[in-house]
Amino acid sequence: MATEREDDVVTEEPTASPLDAMLEDATEAAPEPILRPAGETSVLVGEIVDDKHPSLRGRVRVRWSDLEGQLYEKWLPTFQGLPVRVADRVMLTQPANWPEPVVTGVVDGFARRPEIERDEKASLDLKRDEAIRVRSQSGQDLLEVFEDEQGPVVRLLTGDVSLDLPGELRVKAHAISLKAERGQVNVEASDDVIVKGETVHLN
Repeated sequence: MATEREDDVVTEEPTASPLDAMLEDATEAAPEPILRPAGETSVLVGEIVDDKHPSLRGRVRVRWSDLEGQLYEKWLPTFQGLPVRVADRVMLTQPANWPEPVVTGVVDGFARRPEIERDEKASLDLKRDEAIRVRSQSGQDLLEVFEDEQGPVVRLLTGDVSLDLPGELRVKAHAISLKAERGQVNVEASDDVIVKGETVHLN
Protein backbone atom coordinates (compact mmCIF):
# COMPACT_ATOMS: atom_id res chain seq x y z
CA MET A 1 0.00 0.00 0.00
CA ALA A 2 1.61 3.30 -1.10
CA THR A 3 1.91 6.14 1.40
CA GLU A 4 2.68 9.84 0.97
CA ARG A 5 4.08 12.26 3.55
CA GLU A 6 3.00 15.88 3.24
CA ASP A 7 3.54 18.46 5.98
CA ASP A 8 4.26 15.66 8.46
CA VAL A 9 0.83 14.08 7.77
CA VAL A 10 0.88 10.51 6.50
CA THR A 11 -1.92 9.58 4.14
CA GLU A 12 -2.65 6.17 2.69
CA GLU A 13 -4.12 5.52 -0.68
CA PRO A 14 -7.47 3.73 -0.18
CA THR A 15 -7.70 0.20 -1.51
CA ALA A 16 -10.94 -1.28 -2.83
CA SER A 17 -12.60 -3.82 -0.57
CA PRO A 18 -13.71 -7.22 -1.94
CA LEU A 19 -17.35 -6.10 -1.57
CA ASP A 20 -16.73 -2.98 -3.68
CA ALA A 21 -15.02 -5.10 -6.32
CA MET A 22 -17.91 -7.58 -6.41
CA LEU A 23 -20.47 -4.80 -6.75
CA GLU A 24 -18.47 -3.19 -9.54
CA ASP A 25 -18.24 -6.49 -11.45
CA ALA A 26 -21.98 -7.12 -11.03
CA THR A 27 -22.96 -3.68 -12.41
CA GLU A 28 -24.39 -3.83 -15.92
CA ALA A 29 -22.72 -1.84 -18.66
CA ALA A 30 -25.11 1.10 -18.67
CA PRO A 31 -24.78 4.88 -18.59
CA GLU A 32 -24.34 6.30 -15.11
CA PRO A 33 -27.50 7.83 -13.64
CA ILE A 34 -27.75 11.59 -13.89
CA LEU A 35 -29.71 12.67 -10.84
CA ARG A 36 -28.19 15.99 -9.85
CA PRO A 37 -25.66 18.65 -10.74
CA ALA A 38 -22.20 17.91 -9.33
CA GLY A 39 -21.93 18.58 -5.60
CA GLU A 40 -25.69 18.76 -4.99
CA THR A 41 -28.19 16.35 -3.49
CA SER A 42 -31.28 15.28 -5.44
CA VAL A 43 -34.37 13.22 -4.65
CA LEU A 44 -36.35 11.16 -7.16
CA VAL A 45 -39.01 8.43 -7.05
CA GLY A 46 -38.54 4.93 -8.46
CA GLU A 47 -40.31 1.57 -8.46
CA ILE A 48 -39.10 -1.69 -6.92
CA VAL A 49 -38.93 -4.46 -9.53
CA ASP A 50 -37.08 -7.06 -7.40
CA ASP A 51 -36.66 -7.11 -3.62
CA LYS A 52 -34.27 -10.09 -3.34
CA HIS A 53 -30.69 -9.65 -4.46
CA PRO A 54 -29.13 -13.01 -5.49
CA SER A 55 -26.20 -12.61 -3.09
CA LEU A 56 -26.30 -9.34 -1.12
CA ARG A 57 -28.62 -8.18 1.62
CA GLY A 58 -29.81 -4.60 1.79
CA ARG A 59 -30.06 -4.08 -1.97
CA VAL A 60 -33.15 -3.97 -4.15
CA ARG A 61 -33.57 -3.53 -7.89
CA VAL A 62 -35.14 -0.20 -8.77
CA ARG A 63 -36.40 1.23 -12.06
CA TRP A 64 -36.48 5.02 -12.41
CA SER A 65 -35.89 7.86 -14.84
CA ASP A 66 -33.51 10.75 -14.24
CA LEU A 67 -34.12 14.45 -14.76
CA GLU A 68 -33.37 14.10 -18.47
CA GLY A 69 -35.86 11.27 -18.98
CA GLN A 70 -33.26 8.50 -19.27
CA LEU A 71 -34.64 5.21 -17.88
CA TYR A 72 -32.47 3.16 -15.50
CA GLU A 73 -32.77 -0.16 -13.68
CA LYS A 74 -30.16 -1.00 -11.07
CA TRP A 75 -29.50 -2.72 -7.73
CA LEU A 76 -29.40 0.02 -5.10
CA PRO A 77 -28.73 0.02 -1.34
CA THR A 78 -31.54 0.70 1.12
CA PHE A 79 -31.68 2.16 4.60
CA GLN A 80 -30.98 -0.53 7.17
CA GLY A 81 -34.20 -2.25 8.29
CA LEU A 82 -36.36 -0.55 5.63
CA PRO A 83 -39.10 -3.02 4.53
CA VAL A 84 -39.69 -2.75 0.77
CA ARG A 85 -41.68 -4.96 -1.59
CA VAL A 86 -42.04 -5.43 -5.34
CA ALA A 87 -44.23 -2.68 -6.91
CA ASP A 88 -43.55 -0.25 -4.06
CA ARG A 89 -42.79 3.29 -5.14
CA VAL A 90 -39.75 4.42 -3.21
CA MET A 91 -37.82 7.60 -2.63
CA LEU A 92 -34.29 7.71 -4.06
CA THR A 93 -31.78 10.12 -2.57
CA GLN A 94 -28.49 10.87 -4.30
CA PRO A 95 -26.03 12.12 -1.65
CA ALA A 96 -23.48 14.64 -2.88
CA ASN A 97 -20.55 12.48 -1.73
CA TRP A 98 -21.91 9.03 -2.68
CA PRO A 99 -21.53 7.30 -6.07
CA GLU A 100 -25.07 5.91 -6.36
CA PRO A 101 -28.64 6.64 -5.25
CA VAL A 102 -29.91 5.21 -1.95
CA VAL A 103 -33.48 3.98 -1.25
CA THR A 104 -34.47 6.08 1.77
CA GLY A 105 -38.22 5.52 2.11
CA VAL A 106 -41.44 4.01 0.75
CA VAL A 107 -43.82 6.48 -0.90
CA ASP A 108 -46.69 4.01 -1.19
CA GLY A 109 -46.49 0.34 -0.27
CA PHE A 110 -49.15 -2.02 -1.59
CA ALA A 111 -47.81 -5.18 0.08
CA ARG A 112 -48.45 -5.90 3.74
CA ARG A 113 -45.63 -4.67 5.96
CA PRO A 114 -44.01 -7.02 8.45
CA GLU A 115 -44.58 -6.48 12.14
CA ILE A 116 -41.96 -4.48 13.99
CA GLU A 117 -39.61 -6.62 16.03
CA ARG A 118 -39.71 -5.67 19.70
CA ASP A 119 -37.05 -6.27 22.30
CA GLU A 120 -38.11 -8.60 25.09
CA LYS A 121 -37.61 -6.85 28.43
CA ALA A 122 -39.05 -9.51 30.72
CA SER A 123 -40.37 -13.06 30.43
CA LEU A 124 -41.72 -15.81 32.66
CA ASP A 125 -42.05 -19.50 31.82
CA LEU A 126 -45.20 -21.20 33.10
CA LYS A 127 -45.83 -24.92 33.36
CA ARG A 128 -49.27 -26.29 32.55
CA ASP A 129 -50.22 -26.43 36.23
CA GLU A 130 -49.00 -22.88 36.99
CA ALA A 131 -50.67 -19.48 36.63
CA ILE A 132 -49.99 -15.79 37.09
CA ARG A 133 -52.47 -14.12 39.42
CA VAL A 134 -52.94 -10.40 40.02
CA ARG A 135 -54.48 -9.25 43.30
CA SER A 136 -55.57 -5.87 44.58
CA GLN A 137 -53.98 -4.23 47.61
CA SER A 138 -56.85 -5.57 49.72
CA GLY A 139 -56.12 -9.13 48.57
CA GLN A 140 -58.99 -9.52 46.08
CA ASP A 141 -58.18 -11.69 43.06
CA LEU A 142 -58.42 -9.64 39.86
CA LEU A 143 -56.77 -11.44 36.97
CA GLU A 144 -55.35 -14.86 36.16
CA VAL A 145 -53.25 -16.00 33.20
CA PHE A 146 -52.62 -19.67 32.47
CA GLU A 147 -52.58 -22.26 29.70
CA ASP A 148 -55.12 -25.01 29.09
CA GLU A 149 -55.55 -27.62 26.35
CA GLN A 150 -56.79 -25.03 23.85
CA GLY A 151 -54.10 -22.43 24.49
CA PRO A 152 -53.51 -19.37 26.68
CA VAL A 153 -56.37 -18.12 28.87
CA VAL A 154 -56.81 -14.68 30.43
CA ARG A 155 -59.49 -14.89 33.12
CA LEU A 156 -60.99 -11.94 34.97
CA LEU A 157 -61.82 -13.04 38.51
CA THR A 158 -64.17 -10.30 39.68
CA GLY A 159 -67.93 -10.71 39.52
CA ASP A 160 -68.71 -7.89 37.07
CA VAL A 161 -66.25 -6.21 34.70
CA SER A 162 -66.61 -2.92 32.83
CA LEU A 163 -64.36 -2.11 29.88
CA ASP A 164 -64.47 1.65 29.38
CA LEU A 165 -62.36 3.31 26.68
CA PRO A 166 -62.23 6.95 25.56
CA GLY A 167 -61.70 5.90 21.94
CA GLU A 168 -62.56 3.08 19.53
CA LEU A 169 -62.30 -0.56 20.60
CA ARG A 170 -61.01 -2.90 17.86
CA VAL A 171 -60.88 -6.70 18.22
CA LYS A 172 -59.06 -8.65 15.51
CA ALA A 173 -58.68 -12.42 15.18
CA HIS A 174 -58.99 -15.23 12.62
CA ALA A 175 -62.38 -16.07 14.14
CA ILE A 176 -64.44 -14.55 16.97
CA SER A 177 -67.02 -16.33 19.13
CA LEU A 178 -69.30 -14.67 21.69
CA LYS A 179 -71.16 -16.87 24.15
CA ALA A 180 -73.38 -15.96 27.08
CA GLU A 181 -73.74 -19.02 29.32
CA ARG A 182 -76.41 -17.36 31.45
CA GLY A 183 -78.58 -14.50 30.30
CA GLN A 184 -78.95 -12.40 27.20
CA VAL A 185 -76.55 -10.72 24.82
CA ASN A 186 -77.44 -7.04 24.51
CA VAL A 187 -76.06 -4.80 21.75
CA GLU A 188 -76.75 -1.09 22.05
CA ALA A 189 -75.51 1.77 19.89
CA SER A 190 -76.24 5.46 19.56
CA ASP A 191 -75.95 5.12 15.76
CA ASP A 192 -76.45 2.40 13.14
CA VAL A 193 -75.58 -1.24 13.88
CA ILE A 194 -73.86 -2.73 10.81
CA VAL A 195 -73.37 -6.48 10.31
CA LYS A 196 -71.34 -7.61 7.27
CA GLY A 197 -70.53 -11.17 6.23
CA GLU A 198 -70.66 -13.61 3.33
CA THR A 199 -73.76 -15.15 4.92
CA VAL A 200 -75.59 -13.83 7.99
CA HIS A 201 -77.57 -16.47 9.91
CA LEU A 202 -80.39 -15.40 12.25
CA ASN A 203 -82.72 -17.77 14.10
